[in-house]
Amino acid sequence: MGFNPNHPSYNYRAKTWILTRLLPLVESNYHLIELAPKGTGKSFVYENINNKVSVISGGKITPAKLFIDGKTKSVGLLGRYDVVVLDEIQSLTFDNPDEIIGPLKTYLANGSYNRSGFSDIPISSDCSLVLLGNIELDEYQRPKDTYNLMAKLPKFFSETAFLDRFAGVLPGWEIPKFQRDMIANQIGLKMDFFGEALLSLRKDGSFYQYAQQHTQFDHHTTIRDQQAILKTASGFLKLLYPHLQLTLQDYQRDCLEPARELRQQIRNLLYNLDDEFKQSEKDIYVDIK
Repeated sequence: MGFNPNHPSYNYRAKTWILTRLLPLVESNYHLIELAPKGTGKSFVYENINNKVSVISGGKITPAKLFIDGKTKSVGLLGRYDVVVLDEIQSLTFDNPDEIIGPLKTYLANGSYNRSGFSDIPISSDCSLVLLGNIELDEYQRPKDTYNLMAKLPKFFSETAFLDRFAGVLPGWEIPKFQRDMIANQIGLKMDFFGEALLSLRKDGSFYQYAQQHTQFDHHTTIRDQQAILKTASGFLKLLYPHLQLTLQDYQRDCLEPARELRQQIRNLLYNLDDEFKQSEKDIYVDIK
C-alpha cells in the first residue's frame, strides 16, 4: 500500500485500520465510511491502486453522475466501477438530495438501482461505495462530537436508514498522520497488479463460508449487523489469511474483533440518533465457534 510496516507509529491497531481501506476492493458491494483528520492518507491508496476505482473529491454530485444520465442514457459511476470513493464528503454539494438518497439507499441495500423516468430495468452492480470525511479532534486526539460523528456532514448522512446500510465506520483518528519516513522502502508489488489481485478475490466465497461457520451472534444482533460483520471478517481473511490456514484465536483477534468494532461504530450512531434503535442492546456481542 506504500507504507513502511516497520515504522514505530504503525502499531497493530493502526495497521488494522489501514488494511481496512482495502476491504471494498476484496468484497463486492462493501460499503464503508472513514472519518479522520487531514493528513492520514485517506484517499492516497484509492487514487493509485487501480483504474476500476473512481475517486470523486468535493464538488457537486448529481443523480446523473451517480446513477444514469437521462440525456445520454449512459450508466453512472456506480454501474461502471468496482469501487466509487466520495472524498471530502463534508464539502460535497448534492444536486436534488432527495433524488439521490432514495436510489442510493436502495442500491446500498440490494446492489441495484433504478432512476425513476430514465430506466425501465434496474441496473445491478457489484460496486462498493466508500465515503471519506474529515473530522475534528479534541486535545486527546479523539472526535469532538462522539455522540454524532456525522454532525458536521451534509444532513442526510445522519439519516439512520442510510447509515444502517454501511458495514462500518473506520476510526481514522487512530491512524497517525503521514510523514516522509512512513513511505515504504522495501520490495513491493506494482500497484496496478496488486489492485487486480485484490479485486479477483471478490469471486471467492470460501472466506465468507469460513466466517459463517466460525462466528456466533447473540439473539440481540440484527440481520444487518450480522451480515456486515461476516462480510468484514471475510475481507480480513482474504487479506491476512488467503490460504485459510489459521487458528480460531487468529480469526477472532485479526478478523472478527475488528469487524465487530467497525460495525459497533454504526450501531452507536443509530442508537444515539434514533430512539427506535434503543429498543435493542447498544453493544454487539459476537464470538467464535
